[in-house]
Amino acid sequence: MSTIEPVFVGIDLTDPFSKCQRRCTRAILKADLSCTFDKWTYARTGSAIVPSQLVHLPYIVAIDGPQGLAGSAGAKMRICERQLRAAGKSSYTFRPIGQPYAGFVRGSVELFYSLYRSATFRIHGMDQEPEANLIEVYPGAAWPVLADQTLRDKKLLEGRKDRHDLLARLGITFTHKQGIEMPPTHDQLDAVLAAYIAYLFSIGKTNDHGEKPFEDTSTKILREGLIVQPVKSS
Repeated sequence: MSTIEPVFVGIDLTDPFSKCQRRCTRAILKADLSCTFDKWTYARTGSAIVPSQLVHLPYIVAIDGPQGLAGSAGAKMRICERQLRAAGKSSYTFRPIGQPYAGFVRGSVELFYSLYRSATFRIHGMDQEPEANLIEVYPGAAWPVLADQTLRDKKLLEGRKDRHDLLARLGITFTHKQGIEMPPTHDQLDAVLAAYIAYLFSIGKTNDHGEKPFEDTSTKILREGLIVQPVKSS
């Protein structure tokens, strides 16, 4: 009896409030670890975040962006962000657009809440049934875990090569299409790493940082939340 293999979707979010808006990079990773890339146009509702041709398959979506704000009044960041030294910080309230990472955080938190309220997605840590199919990841902290060392700057060609070579050692292959750079761009590399962490999550080779998310019904957002990290043995 055959089983339907899942797919893993990695999203490298952009700031939807930026004056120079860019589409989000999306990586689609199959169970055989073959990867393709495309783009997703940010929508707060999460519309089409999973490609229409894949919605009939089991899937896990991994988003590189915060799912909620801090849980304690006055807090400047979430527990998981402190543990992993995340660049973007999610304070107890949204910061004014224009401040560093403010638009990125707002766009991500609003997206996660829309997905949570949908009938399709179940966020890891919310104890929703059946199993979770939506997780938060932070590639900046995940790369050195998988490499077991600090890699060169991802914006440099050498840093992109480091990450591409690491993914190849992990068994990930890329479907070459016209217009796809090799090594992939740093946005593509973060997107495929997000998808790979979703794959590891599906086989029990990840751990959690932070505290479980909970809904703040007064502001219609989630607070805190778990960042899923690969374990070193993977």
